[in-house]
Amino acid sequence: MNCDTSIDWEKPWVCEEMSALWEFNLHYCEFILPLAKAACNAGGEKYVESGKDIISSWISVHPRSAGGAPWDPYVISMRVVNWLAFYGEARDTIDEDELFLRKFNDSLYEQYCHLSIHLEKDILANHYLENLKAMILLAAYFDDVETLHLAVARFVEQVDEQILSDGMHFELSPMYQKIMLECLMRVMDVVRTCDSEAHAKLHRSLKSMVDCLYSLERGIERTPLFNDSGDNVSKGATSLLRCAERHFGIEPSFVAELSEGGYCIFERSVGNAQVKAVIDVGAPGPAYALGHAHCDMLSFELFYNGRPWVVNCGTFAYQDPSRLRYKNTDAHNAPRFGDCEQSECWASFRMARMARMAGWSRMENGLEATMVDYRGRSITRRIEFLPEGVLVRDSSSEKCVPLVSTVHMAEPFAFADGVDSVESCYAPEFGAARTCRQHQVRGVGLVEYFLPVPEECFEQKEFYEFD
Repeated sequence: MNCDTSIDWEKPWVCEEMSALWEFNLHYCEFILPLAKAACNAGGEKYVESGKDIISSWISVHPRSAGGAPWDPYVISMRVVNWLAFYGEARDTIDEDELFLRKFNDSLYEQYCHLSIHLEKDILANHYLENLKAMILLAAYFDDVETLHLAVARFVEQVDEQILSDGMHFELSPMYQKIMLECLMRVMDVVRTCDSEAHAKLHRSLKSMVDCLYSLERGIERTPLFNDSGDNVSKGATSLLRCAERHFGIEPSFVAELSEGGYCIFERSVGNAQVKAVIDVGAPGPAYALGHAHCDMLSFELFYNGRPWVVNCGTFAYQDPSRLRYKNTDAHNAPRFGDCEQSECWASFRMARMARMAGWSRMENGLEATMVDYRGRSITRRIEFLPEGVLVRDSSSEKCVPLVSTVHMAEPFAFADGVDSVESCYAPEFGAARTCRQHQVRGVGLVEYFLPVPEECFEQKEFYEFD
């Protein structure tokens, strides 16, 4: 989370000065996995002992009766997987310590029982899928066959609902798409030995998710910043794609349109640069799960030779006074009418009346799409890839209402003269803000601007070649 403090393992892991998300991550215990990795590489038992000490501390200072964040269902769902992964890597050493193993298993079983009666059916979406993943892994670990088959059946149902036909997770966050991809692969590793029919169904979803991830991040190796997204929460694309190929035999294929998820991808030679564009032409998210939705309809990100060029502002934090600012339209390279947002974001994880897509069409060198804001007024955006750069044109039939189109440059690249410009910031990672330049182009009924390829592209000799 790009924010640290000291923890006394002998006391409850309470950090009142930190955010709830920071505290959740602390109790995920994911930081024991590098210890397992170090033990594998160096063959040193001291790394395993450090991991055991951390787990023992958690068990000692966080009894179930104390409740709170450590016993939140989502936190349990993330933690038990990390504990099991640590055990899997260091099993030979851990099995020799009968006292620790008994304590470890007793705690896992207690968390298993607690989770089973606190599944997050009130929240659903990614939370519920993570709950079911944890139930499946724990049921397999404890050889609870009845629960295993029940949880697998529910997991398959949720995958059918949450993973769209193009592989995008239905909350439409590239970051959560990667988190759900990891979730799916962990479950499939268990299911392949106990339910071949479920494994076959999940394998089809896995293929589409792999293609989706590969298409979004090919050549940029960075999480596109749409809805709640950042680079330091999910596993990296390279690791996830390598895992899918190594363990499930899936090689990725590029797709230019995620038609159900609502992302259109262009990879073009513009000037002397290889330009990648990711454009949002989808809905904010599922109507009953809009906690991670932003006002980013018709927004886009541009990369040249793999480097950020035009960027959305990201997320920065979940519990922070700036939360709504990062969700609003002007935090994205998106258009709006001058008197309101695209959609109504009225709390950190709440959206009321929503914008919607009225349709879009892809051309050989561009795209045209129309959105309708929550007041029922439409804006049409046309993006064209020209030999010298990218042309963006926003128009509306509402001739008397001002239009505002915001553009964020990752670096102080050239832009049109006379346009309002201020120093701003964007967050490619949670908790890490970087300086960018925000430009706002205004007009009535029509806004148009041109993004010339950065001059330094003409000096570069080596860059990513698209297939």
